[in-house]
Amino acid sequence: MPGNFVPGEVLGGLCGSFASLREIRHYALFHLLIDEAVGNWGVPRQRSILARTFDHGKMKGISEDHITSFYSSGQPPSGAQLKNVAQAFVQLQGKRHTANYDNAFVWSKDNAIAAIDTVRAAFIDWQAIRNQDIAQDYLLQLFLPKMPRA
Repeated sequence: MPGNFVPGEVLGGLCGSFASLREIRHYALFHLLIDEAVGNWGVPRQRSILARTFDHGKMKGISEDHITSFYSSGQPPSGAQLKNVAQAFVQLQGKRHTANYDNAFVWSKDNAIAAIDTVRAAFIDWQAIRNQDIAQDYLLQLFLPKMPRA
């Protein structure tokens, strides 16, 4: 189950390969959220097809919107952990983009460890809220092309 995955356990053996780390740390959170969303889908044989419809850019935009909404609504304590997950997604997506397209950026062991810590914290926050309505609504937003009006 994705909620039991600990990024440091998987990534620990890859510390010598920053190229691998820059991809894995982002994808770990990306796939956690996708696995959680498609796990709610009622037809198991369709889940892998559904999982391929998720888009990094759209997920980043939804996450940015959630962060903005969190701050504009007065930073309610009930939304802090989801804001942290969304913020980690945005940060890791940005680092993945830097890693893939900015050849001048020098990756260090400290950069890799900080990214692993970011993923680990996001997984812990997600585990705490994954069954709450706010988290399930976030997953739905990541999936739907556009949220219907309430």
